[in-house]
Amino acid sequence: MLDALVKEIKDPRDFEVLQDQLLKRGIQSLLKAEMEAHLGYPPGAKPTGGNLRNGYSEKTLSTTQGEITIEVPRDRNGTFEPVIVPKHKTMAQQLEQTIILLYAKGMSNSDIIDFMFKTYGVQYSTSQVSVITNRLMEDIKEWQARPIDARFAVLWIDAIHYKIRHEGKVISKAAMLVIGIGLDGVQDLLGIYIVENESAAAWSQIFTDLKSRGLEDALFVCSDNLTGLQKAIEATLPASVHQICIVHQIRNTLKFVSYKDRKLVMAEIKAIYQADNLERAQEALEQFKKKWASKYSAAVNSWYANWDALSAFLQFPHDIRKLIYTTNVIESFNASLRKYTSNKKVFPNDEAALKSIYLALLQIKPKWNKSRFNWGQIYNQLYIHFPQRIQL
Repeated sequence: MLDALVKEIKDPRDFEVLQDQLLKRGIQSLLKAEMEAHLGYPPGAKPTGGNLRNGYSEKTLSTTQGEITIEVPRDRNGTFEPVIVPKHKTMAQQLEQTIILLYAKGMSNSDIIDFMFKTYGVQYSTSQVSVITNRLMEDIKEWQARPIDARFAVLWIDAIHYKIRHEGKVISKAAMLVIGIGLDGVQDLLGIYIVENESAAAWSQIFTDLKSRGLEDALFVCSDNLTGLQKAIEATLPASVHQICIVHQIRNTLKFVSYKDRKLVMAEIKAIYQADNLERAQEALEQFKKKWASKYSAAVNSWYANWDALSAFLQFPHDIRKLIYTTNVIESFNASLRKYTSNKKVFPNDEAALKSIYLALLQIKPKWNKSRFNWGQIYNQLYIHFPQRIQL
């Protein structure tokens, strides 16, 4: 049969026509097979249930030669939901969803165009792909403005940097991310904010936006030592406990230390953050200063300059300490995010970066948006320490 068909092909156009004819017959054969599986008996056989075939409805599909009309079988009960060609969805809609999925996976516009042509025989332009993905902006704006809970146990905050074209130049901008864990123990990304500079003003605008969406209180705000963040917290969430990530602090400290001394310095640092309480941690800090201040004054001074925010976790029991002493939660999220956005070397504008991050979020969310382990015990400890700020 294939040999006979090939003999009829005289030029590329004949091949495209044959391709579309085979597509139509193939889809209709699959639809008939789906209906047979749905009803449980083949055409002409005695019905095995109360449902029967009920003719066909027409559906238009887009192909390389334009549009073709296929016949979709119907059942009397109206319960047949075809898989190969879903109801209320045209081929064009399916292709657009494919483009959005590929964009979410991190593919560039040119790679998407090549894939769509090679796989479906449909030629898209760069501008068409942009138009399709730009329709996401309405969803993103709605997501960015959605109401959030009034109270959160923890807000984790971090920034991930991207190269973005701005006023004819390529500059580095920060995509500021805020992850919250609610009093029900479920974590969620609350917002994505792209700014040119990390500053107290930028953070204040972000917190103001979160408060306009319903945020009233957060027991803890955890972050790296981000520029201007402490002032923004004091101005917008004054009751929150600010905890600077110990892991980030250690990394920053070791930058000032020569390789040969790192093991010795690390032993002194461990005595600080692994102390049983604040008093012993301060004693360990003094010992650290006494031993290393003359040689590594910048490393030692960084601990003293940020001591209140570095030592905040020591006031709480083990389970709360484990929850807040590091920003591993948002670091893990950022690592997953980079898998989808790393091949986008330069974004043409802020909206393109926001689209890519948002679509990556949708890919990550099913595995990441979950309740924290052992939340019941953590919640009870939080209630003991913040009885007036947690509603049972």
